[in-house]
Amino acid sequence: MPTPSIAERLIAEVIRLFPAYLAQQTKPYHQSGDAAVCVISPDGAVGGHIFGGDKARGRHCFGLATRKVMQVWATGYATGRFEELVYSGKLSEEPFGINRPDFIGWFGGVPLLLDDGTQIAAAFSGLDGASDVAIIEKAAESIPGLRVKRD
Repeated sequence: MPTPSIAERLIAEVIRLFPAYLAQQTKPYHQSGDAAVCVISPDGAVGGHIFGGDKARGRHCFGLATRKVMQVWATGYATGRFEELVYSGKLSEEPFGINRPDFIGWFGGVPLLLDDGTQIAAAFSGLDGASDVAIIEKAAESIPGLRVKRD
């Protein structure tokens, strides 16, 4: 059996952590159990997982996670942070090919680095914004050689 890729290991860890993060949610909308994780590995492979039984809500969450992860993959910045830098005039969006109307703006997209500096983009959607970020960061912490990219 082949060794799971770093992206597969990250997704598996998010799946393992999800019940604990779901139990912490206080708003009914975030307590549904419908959520999604998406990862883009260094070779461009895309992987993910949809949680919950409501296919419409799962599709919606996966769509948001996909928008978040694509922005992180293109920019190398966490969602929310990228917008902050652009709107404060500290960074131009032009080199990244993302127009301002297309910024996702919501938290949950997280850039990750391997020990050699190779970037991985990951995103989660379906919980509150802080938990969307926290579950990715906690999952990354448990995988040797993977860390959150801080700018």
